[in-house]
Amino acid sequence: MKYKKQLKSCNLNTIMITSLLMFIVPFIIFSIINLTLKNPLLLTGKVYLDVIISLVMLAVLLVIHELLHALGAILVGKLKAKDIKFGIIFKQGMLYCHMTKPMKVNAYKFAILLPIIVTGIIPLIISAIWGNIFLVIVFSFMVSGGAGDILMFFSLAGIDSETMVLDHESAPAYYLLYKEGTEPKDFVECTDEMEEQLAASMKKSPFAVKRTNKVLLIAIFCAAVVLGLYLSALLMKIF
Repeated sequence: MKYKKQLKSCNLNTIMITSLLMFIVPFIIFSIINLTLKNPLLLTGKVYLDVIISLVMLAVLLVIHELLHALGAILVGKLKAKDIKFGIIFKQGMLYCHMTKPMKVNAYKFAILLPIIVTGIIPLIISAIWGNIFLVIVFSFMVSGGAGDILMFFSLAGIDSETMVLDHESAPAYYLLYKEGTEPKDFVECTDEMEEQLAASMKKSPFAVKRTNKVLLIAIFCAAVVLGLYLSALLMKIF
């Protein structure tokens, strides 16, 4: 049986802006909760050690994030370990997990959403209530790191649950697979030109387009992190 492919991709600028918002909003909300509950502000008692520990935790969690994509695909999508590939897109500074075989829509949704729940949302809530401000920062980062996954998840809304989805090899994108004669009315078959455009976009640095806006967003992002660290150190003395 032959299948026709429809390419669905997420704009990198949209992912970047969404990621920024997904860091700032949870960080502000859960920091207020954490500080209101007057929980410990430091893990070790020293700011510089907490920063080092937080950075190490972040690096480890980024790897776990990708492993959870694979776990979700294996558990629900019925894929095997050999059907999973990992890699890095250096231009975008992205780790990725590529599922080489198609899955049904709901299984794919589970696989892309699992990491942000396990390494982001749940530990962020726990950290805000029982943890400290540095853990809130780390897990806010992990929530923001799932921006592409969230956008892809919502882009699948309304797609028939029996539709097969094939993960894209090296981009925040996927293919919807339809048997010939069963394509929906809005079906647009994937072309070589579409593939080339997507590949070209992934080769560009995220800072190469709309440079002024990018720099501004990065500055806001960094300022928010620095402000968070500064406030944590200041409030440590107050409390």
